[in-house]
Amino acid sequence: MPNLKRLAYPYIVWMFVLVLIPTLLIVVLSISDLYIFDIGPFTFNLNSFEALGSDVVKSAIVNSVKYSFIATVLCFLIGYPTAYFLANSQSRYKTLFLALLIVPLWSNMLLRIKAWENLFYPNSILNIFGISFDLIGTDSAIIIGMISMYLPFMILPIYSVLEKIDFSLIDASHDLGANNTKTFFKVIFPLSTSGVVSGVIMTLLPAMTAFALPKSLSGGKIQLIGNILEDYFKLTGRYSLGSLISILLMIVIVLLFTLVLRFDKEGENLV
Repeated sequence: MPNLKRLAYPYIVWMFVLVLIPTLLIVVLSISDLYIFDIGPFTFNLNSFEALGSDVVKSAIVNSVKYSFIATVLCFLIGYPTAYFLANSQSRYKTLFLALLIVPLWSNMLLRIKAWENLFYPNSILNIFGISFDLIGTDSAIIIGMISMYLPFMILPIYSVLEKIDFSLIDASHDLGANNTKTFFKVIFPLSTSGVVSGVIMTLLPAMTAFALPKSLSGGKIQLIGNILEDYFKLTGRYSLGSLISILLMIVIVLLFTLVLRFDKEGENLV
């Protein structure tokens, strides 16, 4: 067994080079005026913290919270009944239904976003059926796009928990006089809490940090945190502020995943 510890060395090196060093670099960038492509003398400062209060950043934060919250709530309202139906289905097509949820995830997300973008323009393939949308640049386009992208991440964790529920508990609830509604809220839903928490976080995080989706479906009119980061690193060269926002996002992600682990200690629902 001691010799097997050597197998972890490549992983440790990989984590050090590709995770620890970049993270430390981001921390240094966030509290200095270092220019990453011309490393030389630099001074530490907290100017990027002041820039967090700019109207652009505050607007992006508000938009990120608003759209991700709405998309997550709608994904839950759609996803929980869907997961419940699949978990209790005795249909021979059950595997097919699950496959239909997973298969879209195998395709490139940018292609799916581009497909929605094309459908949301007034002139699209839907004109053949007499249907025309003009949604580019609207809240609806972004929310619909988020739901279509992240709905499987809500359904699958909830389904995996519901499928493992001991049905004898449900029978016992009925034997004690509880009707179907009371059984759901007193037995089924509490037992599926870990899947719900996992699904919410796995939907909320990518929705909050999305950049390609809002950029395409809003026509560049609406910016989220992801768009701000992309602009700071690729266009304006404001690496300090971009790094600071990245660190704050990492802290939020760590806190949310800590919350997931409290409800899902074995990590069974992290898809």
